[in-house]
Amino acid sequence: MERDPPDPLRVAAAELFESTSVTVFRTPNENGVGESFVDERPGGPQVSHDWTGTAGRRLHARTLVGMPGPPRALEPDVVGPALRGSFGQEYHWAAETTTTQRMLPAGAAHGAVAVAERQTEGRGRLGRTWVDSALMFSVALYPPPPVAAWPELTLVAAGAVAASIGPEARIKDPNDVLIDGRKVAGILAEASDRVILGIGINVGGTAWPGAGWVERDRLDLLVEVLDRLERAYDSWLSSRS
Repeated sequence: MERDPPDPLRVAAAELFESTSVTVFRTPNENGVGESFVDERPGGPQVSHDWTGTAGRRLHARTLVGMPGPPRALEPDVVGPALRGSFGQEYHWAAETTTTQRMLPAGAAHGAVAVAERQTEGRGRLGRTWVDSALMFSVALYPPPPVAAWPELTLVAAGAVAASIGPEARIKDPNDVLIDGRKVAGILAEASDRVILGIGINVGGTAWPGAGWVERDRLDLLVEVLDRLERAYDSWLSSRS
């Protein structure tokens, strides 16, 4: 709740620089378990905050209170002109979906990409719930046999994501990318007659307990990951010839 701004004619000068008070309610999720907590902080432009949840855990997340509106949507007319290679030339976008893993049609081309601004049924490895991150997308791949080699593509994708984030990123085998020991990205590979790589990256903040994030423009990061992933996939393919 936000209080009324001070009247400059009735309030002492020192009080004019006080920020309004904002109470924020959030519900982080970890493996599908919700935990509510309340955070009260100044209402001016904020960058980062530490706070303690109801379970006593220290959490770290970026807030955007007082900052301009949400980042621009990654719609086709925004992403298309920025692409560097063939990955993403077939592009599917949704403001909201169950999971990007289900957005790619059966006839999607190799390198087709699905992006959503919000997921309602995001999934992680081993059936865990994947809480929304700022950059969520899936890529269709059609690797040749043997199928037994296809799980290697999870690490191929993790390498592309880590390289895109920067030298501080580290891969936690098999499918996580960390910065300073905190998870900033995850990869989920699902195979049938093709491999669908689901990638989620925390950009600009997160409410995940213990998680970290990447300070990057979402468009720039998406384009770089797709470019690096395409080249990494081609190298992987050549190594198997």
